[in-house]
Amino acid sequence: MKILKASAGSGKTYNLSKTYLDLLLGSPDPRRYRHILAVTFTNKATAEMKSRILSDLRSRSASDPVAKEVLLNLLHDYGSFAVSTIDRFFQQALKAFSREIGQFADYQIELDRKSLIREAMDRILDSLTEDKEDIIRWINANVSERLEQGEKLRIEDSLYDIGFLLKSEEHRELAERCGVDDLEAFGKERLAEVRKACAGIIRDFRDAVAPFGITAAPGEKISFDGRKRLLKSCPELAEIKEERYPAYQTAFVIDRLIFSLGLAGEFYREFDALLKEKNVMSLDESNTILRDIINGSDAPFVYEKLGVRYENFLLDEFQDTSNIQWENFLPLLRESESKGGRNLVVGDVKQSIYRFRNSDWRLLGSRVTEEFPDAVVETLKYNWRSCRAVVAFNNRFFREAASVFGLGDIYSDVEQIPQGGDSQQGFVRISFTDGQLEAVYESVREGTAAGAEPGDIAVLVRGRQQGSEIASYLIDRGVPVISDDSLSVKSSLTVRRLVALMTAYDSPDDAVSCYLAESLNVGFPDGCHSLVDFCEDLLRSLTASAPGTSGGETLFIQAFMDELLKWTSVYGNNLRGWLRHWEDTELQISSPDDASAVRIMTIHKAKGLEFPYVIFPFADKVNLFRPEVRWCRLDAAGSGLPDVLGGIYPVKLQKGSEEDGFAEAYREERRMQLVDNMNIFYVALTRAVKSLHIIAAPPSKTLRKRVADGTGGEYSRISDFLFAFAGGNDECSFGEAYDFTRMERRRTSETEDFEASYPSIGIAGRLAPSTEALEFFGDDGEPVVSPRINGIVLHEILSAVSSRDDVDAAVNAASAAGKLSPEASVTAAGLLKARVSAHPDWFPGEGVRVCVERAIIGPDGRERRPDRVVFTPDGVVIVDFKFGKELPGHVSQVREYASLYAGLGCKVKAGVVWYVMEDKCVFI
Repeated sequence: MKILKASAGSGKTYNLSKTYLDLLLGSPDPRRYRHILAVTFTNKATAEMKSRILSDLRSRSASDPVAKEVLLNLLHDYGSFAVSTIDRFFQQALKAFSREIGQFADYQIELDRKSLIREAMDRILDSLTEDKEDIIRWINANVSERLEQGEKLRIEDSLYDIGFLLKSEEHRELAERCGVDDLEAFGKERLAEVRKACAGIIRDFRDAVAPFGITAAPGEKISFDGRKRLLKSCPELAEIKEERYPAYQTAFVIDRLIFSLGLAGEFYREFDALLKEKNVMSLDESNTILRDIINGSDAPFVYEKLGVRYENFLLDEFQDTSNIQWENFLPLLRESESKGGRNLVVGDVKQSIYRFRNSDWRLLGSRVTEEFPDAVVETLKYNWRSCRAVVAFNNRFFREAASVFGLGDIYSDVEQIPQGGDSQQGFVRISFTDGQLEAVYESVREGTAAGAEPGDIAVLVRGRQQGSEIASYLIDRGVPVISDDSLSVKSSLTVRRLVALMTAYDSPDDAVSCYLAESLNVGFPDGCHSLVDFCEDLLRSLTASAPGTSGGETLFIQAFMDELLKWTSVYGNNLRGWLRHWEDTELQISSPDDASAVRIMTIHKAKGLEFPYVIFPFADKVNLFRPEVRWCRLDAAGSGLPDVLGGIYPVKLQKGSEEDGFAEAYREERRMQLVDNMNIFYVALTRAVKSLHIIAAPPSKTLRKRVADGTGGEYSRISDFLFAFAGGNDECSFGEAYDFTRMERRRTSETEDFEASYPSIGIAGRLAPSTEALEFFGDDGEPVVSPRINGIVLHEILSAVSSRDDVDAAVNAASAAGKLSPEASVTAAGLLKARVSAHPDWFPGEGVRVCVERAIIGPDGRERRPDRVVFTPDGVVIVDFKFGKELPGHVSQVREYASLYAGLGCKVKAGVVWYVMEDKCVFI
């Protein structure tokens, strides 16, 4: 095995492609690609890797006949080209074991765990009855606790938070490691014991410190902040604090968690029932199940179920791998290594910024080499991306920062040798200012003045709120931008109108949505077969009432409808559930690569990308630590705490955690967040190719003084260290301003503009299977229009017409369904308008009762269906349309209709056989 440590810009994709081709072309098997698996983490990275491999293989095939043969085989057998996302590979593997896991073969993987958790909690609330006293008591206590703490009061959100914690991968891993069974650990009997133990510890400590005048209101924690003098003057109190305060704090923390954990058993039952009912599996659950299968089987059995044997593995972006994913790959890697297979692991600990998605940089940092001690570790030293000044700045800054913050082991390979080949050295600028928005605008102006195009500039931010502020500021000053907000599907006017209409339909008491719906002058459709059809009907009505308003929004509308279709396929036609899901969804369309606008994006989304000019404002928002809820283990043994308190708990780790039973977890979390935030800085600063501008708020006066005096000290933010690195100056620069007019640009292929649209056709107008195929095709297979088919279509159109104004819509519906050609549609519309205009009494429009093909049951029990019956004050007029030849039976047929209506007590004014093509009427 080879482990490739690839810092930013070091040519990772090139090395991956080279290794793949070496394996491919170094084998006598021309279909070797069937036995090589390359995995990465995103669809975009997968597409990039495939494109790079094919491009390099195509280049070699020009002079290498073996490469040419392999390329042809691969293109003709593209489905066996195993370059995939890691999740896709695991799901393919799990599908092969659907029988073993007790699932139907057509089960679906639900990526949106939030919706499943929310629905499970909704079911708990919906099922509450008086006999479920325990659950009601848990919920009431939880609400009371949140009221006391001044937290959000929406009970649904509170329950959702609990469910998300219980279903997190972090909780699953810790529970397995500690041997904890949730149903037992969070059962009501044990939680009652825990609460009793906590109450005793809290009561005893309050009683112990009360004589010294230290008290707290019920439900509030006793604090010793600001009481240093009292502790110093009272040794007895100091001893009580030292010996008993950690246990008190621990009990206090656990006591406030009991109400939340009391719902665990009920939640698990509802969640599992929901998965079975909908025949779905959440992604994290599927990974766990697959791990249990693979760990209990040998690799050959796994390959047998997959139907393919992989002999070589190339794992990209390994720093983003989670523990469960590593455990799933490990048996396959062991099998390959035992048989002498060449495998490659590529990653960079410094770019691990997805811990919130369960990635663990420690896998690449140490666990891989522990598992495979003979692995060859190679560090890529050259930087092929950035100019000399940018590389030199990053080398020095991160080397010194790693030393200051104690991350020298992780950043030991940070220094690179620039190899970009640009004659200009590049430019780095650091600014500390209160006017960060103005500084961004001025930086953009300076960049464009130096020859940079708007599309060359990227503004990277820590969070979306900062991105929104910057986007608004730049837009107000005429700068074109592409941001998360502008790419959000929720920013689409048409989508917002659709959601307002759906909300008004679902909640007539929603004043805002109802007002919007009324102002749009769009009626609600009836008889829709599904929520998707309902939405499409609303969309057609919107388009008809305000033509042109959806122009340029096709991608947003398509994304919205795709999300709706995907959601309803799992959760059904639940309008209220869909609206709640949409409220919580952050859906975006893809950013165009060639847009001439300043890009504003989060650092997480910028990972893997590069930009000529990078602006990094609000750098001061990257803190070293912030309080976070984490699952923690409490080992009661030797701590002085009752054994019943031992277990795992979701604890908010914060400054006070240093003095309770979770101090070790707190210290570990501080280090993990320090790595996360330093890595965020690293990813942001290494996106720049030519120029980099870092902007932050000015430091505190205390820090200024410390830097000026050279006394140093601790830093609370990375930007504080950046200020010291800049020599205590508010403005600092490295290198020379870059001249973008001399920058080499990649040529882009010319594209033609086209107007996108979202055609939506009602159910009645959609294509349907026909039993009349022989009428449409001649003996030579060419399409023909028979008189019979033409008559049937015209008859169908006329049946849908109430007045002359309806002819165009009816003809268009027939044309959209493929029943009439465009040329025939024009002819049919002209003919039918003329005929309908000649007999206005038979097509009176609204206000007059008309029955169209309404069935009448005769004395013999058979149905008769006159084409049209018009009810007038003088009696009914029965009209039967004919588009073929005149036959004697036509008149007797209308006479029978008249007799039946007369038998119903109706006065028959007239019966008419109408030969439409000739406009001939035969009255009876």
